[in-house]
Amino acid sequence: MTSGQRLDAVVDLTIRQLARATAGPARIAELAADRVPRADGLAGEEPGSVLTVLVGEPGSGRTTELAALAVRRAGGTAPLPTLWLRGADLRPGDRGPLAAAERALGAPLAEAAACCAEAGRPLLVLLDGPEEAPAALDADWWADAVRQAAELGVRLLVACRPESWETGPSPTAAREGLAHARLHRLGPLHGEDLALAAAHYGVPVPPGRGYPLLLRLAAPLHREGLDTAAADFAELAGGWLDLHCLRIARRIAAADRPASHRRGRTVQPAPAAAAPEPPPGALRRLAATVAGRVHEAARRMLGAGQGALAPAAFAELFPTAGGWGRAVLAEGLFVPVGDGYRLAHEAVADWLQGRHLDLAGAAARLLATRERPGVPRHRAGAVSAALRGLGERHGAGALEPWLHRFRQVLDDPAAGEEAHWWAARLLRAGLAGSPDPQAHAELLDRLAERLAGDGPNGPLTGFGAAFWEALALPAARRWALLAVLVRADGPDQAHLRSAAARLRADGPAALAHLCAWFSDGRGLPARPGSTVADLAQDLLYAHRAFAVDELTEALVAAAHPRADALLTVLAVEEPSALCRAVDRWSHDGRPERHVAAAVHGLRAAPYAGPTGRQLLGFAALALLAREAEPGLHGAALALLVRDPATRADHLAAALAAYAADDPFVTPEVLVTALGTDPAAVLGAFEARLGRPGGAVAPVLRVLAEAPPLTGAAAPSGLPDPATRLAGRLLRGSPERAELVADYLGHRLALGTAGPGDLTALLGAGAEDRPVAVRRAFALVLAQPAPASGGGHPHGARLRREFLDRLLATERDPAVLEPLLERVAQQAGREEDERSRTVVRRITDAWNRGEGGPARLDALLVRCAGRCAAFALLLADWPAAARPPVGGALLARMRESVARGRDPQYAAAEAERSAGVTARSPGAPGEVRPVIAAPVGAAGVPVPGRPGAHGTL
Repeated sequence: MTSGQRLDAVVDLTIRQLARATAGPARIAELAADRVPRADGLAGEEPGSVLTVLVGEPGSGRTTELAALAVRRAGGTAPLPTLWLRGADLRPGDRGPLAAAERALGAPLAEAAACCAEAGRPLLVLLDGPEEAPAALDADWWADAVRQAAELGVRLLVACRPESWETGPSPTAAREGLAHARLHRLGPLHGEDLALAAAHYGVPVPPGRGYPLLLRLAAPLHREGLDTAAADFAELAGGWLDLHCLRIARRIAAADRPASHRRGRTVQPAPAAAAPEPPPGALRRLAATVAGRVHEAARRMLGAGQGALAPAAFAELFPTAGGWGRAVLAEGLFVPVGDGYRLAHEAVADWLQGRHLDLAGAAARLLATRERPGVPRHRAGAVSAALRGLGERHGAGALEPWLHRFRQVLDDPAAGEEAHWWAARLLRAGLAGSPDPQAHAELLDRLAERLAGDGPNGPLTGFGAAFWEALALPAARRWALLAVLVRADGPDQAHLRSAAARLRADGPAALAHLCAWFSDGRGLPARPGSTVADLAQDLLYAHRAFAVDELTEALVAAAHPRADALLTVLAVEEPSALCRAVDRWSHDGRPERHVAAAVHGLRAAPYAGPTGRQLLGFAALALLAREAEPGLHGAALALLVRDPATRADHLAAALAAYAADDPFVTPEVLVTALGTDPAAVLGAFEARLGRPGGAVAPVLRVLAEAPPLTGAAAPSGLPDPATRLAGRLLRGSPERAELVADYLGHRLALGTAGPGDLTALLGAGAEDRPVAVRRAFALVLAQPAPASGGGHPHGARLRREFLDRLLATERDPAVLEPLLERVAQQAGREEDERSRTVVRRITDAWNRGEGGPARLDALLVRCAGRCAAFALLLADWPAAARPPVGGALLARMRESVARGRDPQYAAAEAERSAGVTARSPGAPGEVRPVIAAPVGAAGVPVPGRPGAHGTL
């Protein structure tokens, strides 16, 4: 037989095995036909790992996904070999599923697997429901299974409950191959997936999320005319069970009809002669009897280790005589599995068994602290169902003692690993199944705080974002818990994503709850350096577009500094929305809203468009009309002056308010009117600066940033009126020289300075001004144009020209020495040729003054020792460019450089060898230490935004 023939034979065997196998309540093909597309399903993915695990709660569609995959692989022109196993097909002595696969195939597995692998079509073994195995499958069992599969070239795809994965092939288990298993999780359907599934089963789309089994249970009830749209699982399971018991009763009643016998054969009567259905009362009584036996079966299944009903017990409850067994199996209520029988739907089995569970006895055994109880973890479904049933029958209060008992076991380090697992699992189930989770508020708070305290790597698992999202809690409680839970986030930031999704879902209703986080300064391990309050700001800012008007209202109502800061950001990012808010607040009856309108109106004004300016004008007039609140009139005038349409009527009042030191009418406000009313504005500035305590820096800053005046305001050939004002200020107050020099530096950087500005500021005889004045201007003019922000070419040319004019007459070392230090510091940022020119002019002026050659020599070497670029400049000075004349120290430095020494080190060695010491500066002949000035320090300082007013 050729290899191709052997492969065809193996594929034929697997196809026949799939046709014989059962998958839950139906055959594989029938179940596969029920699959609908879902985002978290297997879709067309081929399992590529040796072990792939499909994890999902009962009813999530695990078996359906396997069945659809098996049917897809078995079809087409080149079928892929696939074997179907259930956990009940395993035997106690099996060390992995491959022995059961060989039994199902009826041929040597090693040969079949090798044939498939050789053809590039590896054999895939599907194991559904390993919980049905006659014995619990531990990590060693799974390690053996993976090793055998890898050796044979077989791939395994396992579908199981979450508890089974935790028990057996845990990703954290230190076993060969298990850490590399591919994990695939099935969750509840939602959105478009849920709608498609509901349409497939012909039932209304349920609200929120739901597992496929809910739709499967609802389908026959909906066909009977029952309303299933708002039914929960217990109602659907109970209705589904009652309906099937009724149908089973009909079958049993039909089986009791008399039959005719002829020649040893039983001949069924013709349809027309069929006996009538029993009376409704008798049929209901028979259905009740069937239901009673089903409940008794569930009670007996509780005692079985793996939850199956033994054949003897099945025959006792549903005997062959009378057609009971045949009717139960025909209706698909029970299915034969392995050597026993199980309820067709695992989730229904859990629910039904939970109604008969002795909860007190089960808890005593499961939470035992001394020895392992020996109960398989997948039996947690029945215990969880018992807790849910307790809450449904007696209310959330009946669950409280149980939930606190589970929490106490969790907090007890002596309880042991197994008891901790059961306590955590049952606590989750009890809280999730409670009819009123809000009744357990204290317990939820303590649980959330423990999760946050443990951090993302804490020992308590299973209480992730999905658990908290599923709790039916009031919005205020949910957001308060989220504020705690975000501190438990790891790198995946699941709770943060949950908060963002909740914010999008709740919309404006969530804004106030999120603003309540502003007072929470606790840190976030997943975002080092950030707090819960920072997270609230980030979330609100990122989602501002969903409801920006409602956001402004929530922020102003929060009355918190962080809310005020976010409103300030919105003034820049969303000025239209903030202008609308200011207009609303100005007409509100609450005084605190008027304060908010005043503060945030001024913040939004620089960014407002035409419509926004109009709204701000309306708000300003409303504030101005409130005679009982004169403190806000300045803000109203500031808004009206900013707008050219309303400026003329209110400028005089604004200038008067400025003269009276109104905090709202600032130089930034008045400078907006400089282009239309320069004389009035500059006159107000000059008058205010002439008084004691006049704030000079803000005025000079806004004047430096304002565009130059043109036309009648600034006659041709004369310096700008603002510059002439600064010159008069300097002449009257020489101590303000640094501020005025910074004013000039800023205008040079912007390219708005004129050729006559230096004369306008210092006068015709600059050399006659005080040393402090000349030094301030020299240092500013020695500062190169900013590398970023674009130094203006015209300004750079004027800057050099102005410095040259100062150096032409300067002889005082008190000016030249700091100037040389500044040039040295900026040597790397200025062109070398320009730096050499300035240094040469400084040294020439020094030699003509009274500084002394020794002091200049020490200064040059000291600057070179502090600044590498300046040292290199001195070392590489071309001879034709007339190097600066120094003394012994400079000569020693040059000699070291000639010997190959680094220029900066050479300068430092020359200074050290000469024993030069730094003494107090100022005295002739003494060496002053270099004090590095920050880069860009010569620019006009721009302070931060003014402080907020009011209580926001």
